[in-house]
Amino acid sequence: MEEKISDSLLAFIDFLYAVVFGLVLAEAYEEIINSETLGSLDKLGGILLVISVFYFLSWDWLHGRLLTLRNPYTRYRRFFIETLIAFFGYGAAISALQRNIFFLVYVSFVLWLGASWAFVTLREYPQSDDIRELKITETFQSASGFGPLIVFAFHRYNWGYEPMSPFEIVGVVLIGWFFVFVYELRQERPYTGIMFGPGVPFVNRERLEKIKRIRKGGAR
Repeated sequence: MEEKISDSLLAFIDFLYAVVFGLVLAEAYEEIINSETLGSLDKLGGILLVISVFYFLSWDWLHGRLLTLRNPYTRYRRFFIETLIAFFGYGAAISALQRNIFFLVYVSFVLWLGASWAFVTLREYPQSDDIRELKITETFQSASGFGPLIVFAFHRYNWGYEPMSPFEIVGVVLIGWFFVFVYELRQERPYTGIMFGPGVPFVNRERLEKIKRIRKGGAR
């Protein structure tokens, strides 16, 4: 019975994310691609930002789903945390569609909720095989959550709520890529194939492992 309930909860979360992703794609077409008021450069910047936020949400959901499959729900706390993550993720995506710098505030909440999710999982599975990944997620995302707020405050102080320029978008996207890169660089997963997770955009796993060995002073 517990297994059936857990499967139902996972199905609900997956459906919730499917709805969020579908709404984001529909809004992206209407607000950016089909817009008659945005210039070509602004359209490209908006598309880049939405794709990046979309990837971040997918990356976060995939890691959470893989960890949940290996460490199933024992209570409802992680389920409700995941629903909140989906809520703030949708807010981040909708703000990104408008090139509104406030999307970074939503990203901060996504990171902090992810850290609390990892904390709860560790409480439920103190001997989990994923204890290293969960501890890194807890500490790294707790600290990284302040980064988007700093960028938001800097933009707010200098330009108010003006839409982000294409150059700002490129800078924010690069910072987001660096966050994913450092996170994956710190992980040591005993898995291969699809169980390893989505990894880092534009850096294959073999190259990532080589960088890890170089970082540790091992064979090049």
